[in-house]
Amino acid sequence: MPHIELETSTGVDSFFYTISTPTEPSASSIVQDLPTIILIHPLYTGSVIFHPIFANNELRRFNLVSMDLRGHGWTSAKVDESYGIEIVADDLLRFMDRLKIPSCHVAGMVTGASIALQMAMTAPERILSVFMMSPAPQKEPEESIQGRKEIADCWVQAYGAGANEEDQIAVGDVIYGSMQLAYNNEHESSLTKAVLGYSLSNDKRNWTGPNLRLVEFVTVNFFLNQNRRPPLTPSSPSLLPLRAKPILLVHCSQDIIYPKSDSEELLELLRSVDADVRLVSMEGAPHYGNVTHTEETNALLYEFVMAHCEHAATLPPPPEVVESPFLEELAKHGLLEPDTDSEDSL
Repeated sequence: MPHIELETSTGVDSFFYTISTPTEPSASSIVQDLPTIILIHPLYTGSVIFHPIFANNELRRFNLVSMDLRGHGWTSAKVDESYGIEIVADDLLRFMDRLKIPSCHVAGMVTGASIALQMAMTAPERILSVFMMSPAPQKEPEESIQGRKEIADCWVQAYGAGANEEDQIAVGDVIYGSMQLAYNNEHESSLTKAVLGYSLSNDKRNWTGPNLRLVEFVTVNFFLNQNRRPPLTPSSPSLLPLRAKPILLVHCSQDIIYPKSDSEELLELLRSVDADVRLVSMEGAPHYGNVTHTEETNALLYEFVMAHCEHAATLPPPPEVVESPFLEELAKHGLLEPDTDSEDSL
């Protein structure tokens, strides 16, 4: 899984990316005659959250691509207080250019869903379809921002000047608690634990020492900047490129952060510009439903992309054996493979 240097809106920066093809878990480039899905992760974690997708035989009929966003994983690109949706969408479009990725499908989770939609608004000819799981509302609720600020403050207390071991244990409890919110404290498995452990180890590397303020830029300022954006309305010219664009909204029924009404509001907004949009609910799934309800998520994504894939009938059959590029690292953090205690296997 290599790095790539990109000329971005903030200068030349280094980004870590992952490409899996039908035959290679970690490739340096896509197979040009196959459809491509770009997967966009939410904040706090990284591309690792898509492990179940990369490990799925049917989805590995496509090129699967993910890039660690600024401040996440092994990406070292600069982050400052201006960090927001437009910067990330621009990074990803430049990434597509550099790797010569043709028009493709994009799938995003939470904030990644907002970024995916921004890509389609900015470069509609490059984006064939948009899959949005647990989509964030246009305006992040004030109580959510306050909770994120409290977590960031605890992180600074734990890893700033004069921090001691007790402070680090305390922030570990806070981060673990915030991830429990993502799973409602009801969906524990070796996969949820391993994703948490791997993500926390990366966050400790990225958000400490001289980069301590990154936790504020990435987890708080991102949402403050989002809330400063003018809200989109049916008359917003920036929505016009979404006309007839295939978009699937996936609401997780046990999402305690974003209620279904947020997805319904987005549905009506997109319908107002005649986007080819629909909304489905994933019953019993929490905020990070793709980690707990892997089979259902994979099936929804596969069926959606196949329905909007020009040459679906001529695709090669699913490979018999595939391996996720994240398997080895997740195993170090306790993943049992196969994850026999995941909900889909019960």
